[in-house]
Amino acid sequence: MRLTTILFLLLLATLSFSQKKYLIRELQVENDNDAYTLDLTRDQYYSNGVAIRYRILMDSSKWKNGMAKVIRSYDLNHRIYSPRHLFWEDSADMDRPYAGQLTLSVSNQYYYKKGAYLKAKLELGWMGPSLNTAELQYGWHKTFGMQLPLGWQYEINDAPIINTYGTYAHTLFGGKSLDVMSESNLALGTTFTHIRQELTVRLGTFKPIQHSTHYNGVLGIENKAPGNHEFYFFLSPGMEYVAYNATIEGNLIGKESIYTETREPWVFQMRAGIMASWTKFDFALLYYRRTEETTEARFHKFMGIRMNQRF
Repeated sequence: MRLTTILFLLLLATLSFSQKKYLIRELQVENDNDAYTLDLTRDQYYSNGVAIRYRILMDSSKWKNGMAKVIRSYDLNHRIYSPRHLFWEDSADMDRPYAGQLTLSVSNQYYYKKGAYLKAKLELGWMGPSLNTAELQYGWHKTFGMQLPLGWQYEINDAPIINTYGTYAHTLFGGKSLDVMSESNLALGTTFTHIRQELTVRLGTFKPIQHSTHYNGVLGIENKAPGNHEFYFFLSPGMEYVAYNATIEGNLIGKESIYTETREPWVFQMRAGIMASWTKFDFALLYYRRTEETTEARFHKFMGIRMNQRF
């Protein structure tokens, strides 16, 4: 009898959860990799990045009463950086050090009804050989018969990651099938310090910033409301001033790295992509092209895949 009661209560809870009116939680997975450019021989610079995010709408009643919609995100991130050629064994040949990072971050994202967006983020973690990123990349490449990375002995040394980020975006022009947005980014901390200004053009079927998948603002919509979809293309050129990059110049805290490079202070970045959104699911295919990040490097291109599932 007790087992039957427990099963009944679990079934009732499941049905109640699945049929709730508003979707207020979301799981997001994102992966960046230069192999997605369809050049399987390319594995360089920002070689791979994985992010898993749990996002939740904080207080929907405030949003309904005219205040900003607030979404909190908890992120787990892993990133790998490498020189242009993995077969380089001598630091004299390299144009960028190897580096591995593992971080946790928390952010608040504010969506305003007048077409504005604000994000504040704190990231904490670790960078360096103690993460065993070298063994991870070496084992992955060996398993799939790819070029083995031979220069991890020149990895950026162990150091804590304490970084803050801020993003502000707003709509400059809003049309039915075309709009233009301004986006400003700031990073300050022990790993990355930079400022970047972008201009974004969207073309297609999209929603305003506060409801769009562009800034992950879909949470809070009704579960079965009609018309909850987007499909659009975007283009976003931007100029970045880099004041400090630990994955190139070495760690600020801890034992000095044995090999570093000189950063390029100005980097031009071009982002483009396709974004699609439905009531419970989003999909984004993103393209990045960045000019030289060190005085010895070349330009770099990679792609990202992002998926959101709301519940």
